[in-house]
Amino acid sequence: MAGFAFRIAAAIIVPDQSATLGDTIAYRTAGQSLWVTGHMDTPFYMPLYPAFVAVTGPGWIQLLIDVSLSTAMIWLVYELANLIFGDKRTGLLAAAITAIYPYFIFYSIVGLTETLFMTLLVAAYVCWYRNAFAAAAIFSVLAILTRPVLDPLAPVLVLYFALAIRGLSYPGALKQLAIYAGIYCLLMAPWWVHNYEAYGRFVRLNLGGGLALFSANNPSNQTGGFDVTLNQSLTPFNQITDPVAHDKALRNAAFDYIKENPQRFFAQALKRVVRFWYPWPYADEYSGFKYKIISLLSFVPVVLFTLIFLLLDGRSQFRRIGPLLLFGAYLTSVHMVFPGSLRYRLPLEPFLVILAAAGVIQLKTYFQAKAAYA
Repeated sequence: MAGFAFRIAAAIIVPDQSATLGDTIAYRTAGQSLWVTGHMDTPFYMPLYPAFVAVTGPGWIQLLIDVSLSTAMIWLVYELANLIFGDKRTGLLAAAITAIYPYFIFYSIVGLTETLFMTLLVAAYVCWYRNAFAAAAIFSVLAILTRPVLDPLAPVLVLYFALAIRGLSYPGALKQLAIYAGIYCLLMAPWWVHNYEAYGRFVRLNLGGGLALFSANNPSNQTGGFDVTLNQSLTPFNQITDPVAHDKALRNAAFDYIKENPQRFFAQALKRVVRFWYPWPYADEYSGFKYKIISLLSFVPVVLFTLIFLLLDGRSQFRRIGPLLLFGAYLTSVHMVFPGSLRYRLPLEPFLVILAAAGVIQLKTYFQAKAAYA
């Protein structure tokens, strides 16, 4: 209830951010196009959040649903922490942090995909830890239909949970993978039909990967984030009108640049990692003093106590926390190649909060034991 109240208060107090966060308007436009014409007017997005925004319309209904999803994530974080550690203290502390965590609150009111994606992702993890593989498959595929970043990792997670967490045999693990594949095909099929009608060929996800890859890997990108002079860099590709061919050309240009400039690629990859893990946003609109203070009081302690937990208890708990660490390593690796920013790190932060809560409890237990021994 406190988390819900904080989010409602933020929705009332914080001004509309759509002028600064351009994707907010783009999702609304894409959703309207989907419902009016049957096709999205952009090839760059997955369909679930734009379709949801088109149904609710911009305004308080959309805000209330996003806020409710973010509030549901508080309970999901509590459940996930309990399932991993079997300790209600850790679950309650993780839930309390999630309730007041500034960036979870902010992203619940700005009309972006992050809140829906995080809620579906954490729900999938809760189901995997409960051995509810079919439900986890549904949540994970819905997360992919929101943002495609989870797509390559989800089958790996299915196998990890089947083999390392549940202790299934190899045939049993393959059965769970087959169930995931069946649910994946069933839920993705309408999107594949949409793409075939739109592009005249099979497109499994979306056509935004080439643009993002090229934005991060071209001669004019100096920051490791999105290329601020991207429109000029895209000029040679504007003559390609076919969206699939356009995406492929951008991918090929990015790969050629990487092959021809390996040293600069690795230097830029390091910059992208720094941007990905930077404690406060890089964007000028959100890099002022108050945002730095908010970040120093929220994200930095979460990282600190996560590291404390990993140092004190990470080895003994490695098998149980492996899926969380795997997602963190995977997401960091992805954004060594693609642009990195706080926004792309955010889906990892519910897991960091859980590990940080475990770190606080572990540290408290350690000092209590030390005091008792003394």
